[in-house]
Amino acid sequence: MRNVIREFFYLRKSDRKVILTLLSVIVIALVVIFLTGGNDESNELTPADTLPAKRSSRDSAHRQSYHEHTKTVYVRTKVVYRDTTYRRGKSLTEEEYDSIKAHYPVKLKPGEYVVLNTADTTTLKTVPGIGPYFARKVVEYGQRLGGYVSVDQLDEIEDFPLDAKDYLTIEGASPRKLNVNTLSLNELRRHPYINFHQAKAITDYRRLHGPLHALGDLRLSKDFTPEAIKRLEPYVEF
Repeated sequence: MRNVIREFFYLRKSDRKVILTLLSVIVIALVVIFLTGGNDESNELTPADTLPAKRSSRDSAHRQSYHEHTKTVYVRTKVVYRDTTYRRGKSLTEEEYDSIKAHYPVKLKPGEYVVLNTADTTTLKTVPGIGPYFARKVVEYGQRLGGYVSVDQLDEIEDFPLDAKDYLTIEGASPRKLNVNTLSLNELRRHPYINFHQAKAITDYRRLHGPLHALGDLRLSKDFTPEAIKRLEPYVEF
């Protein structure tokens, strides 16, 4: 043993470092084995580990509530989209059914009509092809015009369903009149049938020639074509 130690010190410095490093690794490994070897717990899976986790009663209740909600929404949607037929679904209460029926009124039949200038949005929604959107557009455009004089004016509403015109009629049209001799440029251009250039032509004529007596006085203006004059005539006064 003494000879081994003496020979160790006669080795080169690099060799001694290698030997000391190997001895250190061996000692550390022995210590780790000693510390962990006495643990009796096994890392093997037990039968209980392989079984799926049990869902709590709270999770089950949540899943059941979700499916019930989904089922109810499906039934309601199915009823809501029936526009002319109302069947009482099993999941609907009497109040819900009455609410749906009131919101989706029965549509008109062929041969039935609605007076365009007196109809409100609720009445207009009874016309086949007209829902809440177009009912609102019809009323708003009629207010801007000052009243309809022809059902064909509905063609001026973008994407308006043309078949709906068969259920609309005009009775006793009396549109609101614009006094073209007293209104300002900005007031004139608010009407759908008068743009900025036409309003300016009217005010320029009044300034240069005095009051207008007829829309024909503007026939020399490039902004007032015969079609524009004819369309505007029911809505002006002098």
